[in-house]
Amino acid sequence: MAAPADVESSTQSNSERTRRWGRRGMLVLIELIHAVLFIPLVVAALPLLLAFHLAVPLAAEAGRTLARAAGANAPSAVPPGASRWAWLTGRIAHAAFWRQDLPLLLSGTLLSGIGFFIAAVGGPLVGVLVVSPFIASPEHPIELTLSDLPGWSRTATSFGQIWWTLPIALFGLVLAVSLLAALGCLRCRMTTVLSRPDDEARLAALTAEVGHLTSGRATLVDAFDAERARIERDLHDGAQQRLVALAMRLGTAELHADRLAALDDAGHTAETGVLAALRTDIRSAQEEVEAALRSLRDTVHGIRPAILTERGLVPALRDLAGRAPLPTTVAIAGEDTDLAAITSPVATTVYFAVTEALTNAAKHAGPDARARVELTATAQGLSVIVVDDGAGGADPHAPGSTGLAGMAQRVESVGGRLTIGSPPGVGTRLTLTVPLTPPWARG
Repeated sequence: MAAPADVESSTQSNSERTRRWGRRGMLVLIELIHAVLFIPLVVAALPLLLAFHLAVPLAAEAGRTLARAAGANAPSAVPPGASRWAWLTGRIAHAAFWRQDLPLLLSGTLLSGIGFFIAAVGGPLVGVLVVSPFIASPEHPIELTLSDLPGWSRTATSFGQIWWTLPIALFGLVLAVSLLAALGCLRCRMTTVLSRPDDEARLAALTAEVGHLTSGRATLVDAFDAERARIERDLHDGAQQRLVALAMRLGTAELHADRLAALDDAGHTAETGVLAALRTDIRSAQEEVEAALRSLRDTVHGIRPAILTERGLVPALRDLAGRAPLPTTVAIAGEDTDLAAITSPVATTVYFAVTEALTNAAKHAGPDARARVELTATAQGLSVIVVDDGAGGADPHAPGSTGLAGMAQRVESVGGRLTIGSPPGVGTRLTLTVPLTPPWARG
């Protein structure tokens, strides 16, 4: 009894063999179709020359359809969703017409001619060899001659005298079918090669994809910048103003408590103790409010500093250097018109990149390190250098270096580039090169 695995393997082998023979049969059938259509196409070739720009893509597309029926990877040249008539009439203007359709038609016609010769010669010959033994009789003798052997001739009047033509016919049939199958394989491979998307189509697809990605990135950057501004405005005009008002009210309440304590009689010690406790509570509450207000201001400044929105990048960098955790100087070079041309997304990206660079320098450069920020603006773009004289050794590819990686991504989001030089013991130098206007915002 056969094992289940052996039965399954035998079943798969039979199925694979059936598919292989089915594909060969389809190849032979398609080659016979090409052979039958060869003469009509040759006859119609002259009229079709008048519609050359239409006949070539039609014939090439028909060849691709037949190749797909035989299992070849020959995708249609018609773009998905496109009008077939518009594609057909405009196909000649594309490079694929000359690089794919025309070579496919010419080579396919040559293969069809070869297939026509095999079918036209081999088919009747095999038929004659098969029928001859069955019709040979004294009344209808069959005379066999070979032109390559002059003088050789034989006349057959019965099946027994000419039976040997049957194995010759079988060999001829196998040979003709094999040749047609080989032509079909060659045609399928040729059609597959000449049906690949051309460079122009791939370039158009890649361009469209890059356009979508750029548009999506522009939308995200704009939305992120607008959301920063909205959060900063809401916190500044909402919660921050309320905390300021509350601190002022607590200060007024403390003044009122002081006045009550001054007017109180010296003998009323109980009331005096209550007023002192009230003053202490009010002062403590006011200190908490002021601490919360300072924290909120730092939060607002971290989201988007008001000075960046109101006065621009240069004053914001000077303010940042004054609040930096290590001694920092700022040098600005450039015309006022170029500095004024810096757009909001670029200014925001540069500001927070410099903030991150100074924060990293304060953490890793060492206690005695100093930093310098150099900004140069020209009509071609903006260059910002952040350099420190600390320990160096910064590696953006090291595990955990998410700050530098995030900085590089933010700079790239506005079309810029970040380069890092940090030899150990020498210090770290970060160079940001960005355009005044992001590529997706131009025009």
